[in-house]
Amino acid sequence: MEVLLALWTLLLGGTARESVLPPFAISRVATSEPVVALTFDACATTRQANGFDHQVFEILAYEQIPATFFLSGRWVETHLDAAREIAAAPWAELGNHTYAHPRLSQIPKKRLMMEIQRTDEIMETTLGRPAQSMRPPAGAWNRNVVRAAEQENLPVVLWSVVSGDAGGHVPAARMIRTVLEQTGPGAIVIFHINGRGPFTKDALPNIIAGLRDKGLRFVTVSQLLALPDATPVKAKPAPFGYRRLDKWRSSARKAQGGSHEAPPS
Repeated sequence: MEVLLALWTLLLGGTARESVLPPFAISRVATSEPVVALTFDACATTRQANGFDHQVFEILAYEQIPATFFLSGRWVETHLDAAREIAAAPWAELGNHTYAHPRLSQIPKKRLMMEIQRTDEIMETTLGRPAQSMRPPAGAWNRNVVRAAEQENLPVVLWSVVSGDAGGHVPAARMIRTVLEQTGPGAIVIFHINGRGPFTKDALPNIIAGLRDKGLRFVTVSQLLALPDATPVKAKPAPFGYRRLDKWRSSARKAQGGSHEAPPS
């Protein structure tokens, strides 16, 4: 593993798509640079279109925050104007979030490739920009997922800090506290911009200000991976995704009288 990481670091140059890809999903990057990557998922399935939190986009645009947007192909099709607005922003980077948002580790290899390739094609033909990385829905990944993404020359990118915005179960004050406490150099923070995070717009200005006060600056995922001393850190194995894992944890916590927060997806 150390040899592979060293090879990744030595050969990394330009964008992540031009480089040797690590054989695992990335949770964060070990680096001496004071940078953080804010990421925003826009999920949609064939059954649920979801929405677009334009106020979140406006905050990022006003602050000129480099950010990465993981868009599902279905979301692009059902929110074409919003997707084009994101793609037109020079500070925005696009990521592939599959077409219909399935758990990639639980579907046949043929459909797995289709989910990634179809979304790549939609982005390039409809938005005129390619994805620079791929985020598996619910964080469900295994070797097949990484290999499929590699065929499209995409690193698989998860997260190291969960904002907790999905589902609206976490109030803005706690979201701010969580992100500021857990975010350090090389962190990747997950938010949502498709209507699943009703308090994201309230928390984001203070999160941006707080991270700046910590001396951190903002980069896209590909910029993070392209740092001279970047060493990708392997995400925890999650063959079934975080929702199923979290459901098990929730049952255990309830049995112990504890509480539960909604997982990302």
